Amino acid sequence: MVYWRNVNDVEAYSPPAHGGTFNRRLVGPSDGIEHMEVIIGEMEPGGDADPHFHEDLEQVMYILTGEMYVKIEGEEAVLGEGDVVIIPKKAMHEVKNVGSTNLRFVLMYSPPKVAMES
Repeated sequence: MVYWRNVNDVEAYSPPAHGGTFNRRLVGPSDGIEHMEVIIGEMEPGGDADPHFHEDLEQVMYILTGEMYVKIEGEEAVLGEGDVVIIPKKAMHEVKNVGSTNLRFVLMYSPPKVAMES
């Protein structure tokens, strides 16, 4: 069992319907963690996530660096370092990097999204 890892040791992947976005899954079911998943997301300037919702997932994003435009159920905001985005199940949402540098954030799903895709 592995009890720690460095983000740089995790392979990046691009999620579907996201432009200029690269995620690194830090923690999930393959680590014995059944009820949550933790990802480091990075979005290039102009990168985005098309409007979508998650039927059975709760999602939280904590912004580390950059500027994020977010729209959830029609409510809009531009957020930055230290802000938290709360996305309940079935809430229609979209995200865009509106800054001039990479947007970096911690992304948490419960239950794990990767488990839902299996």
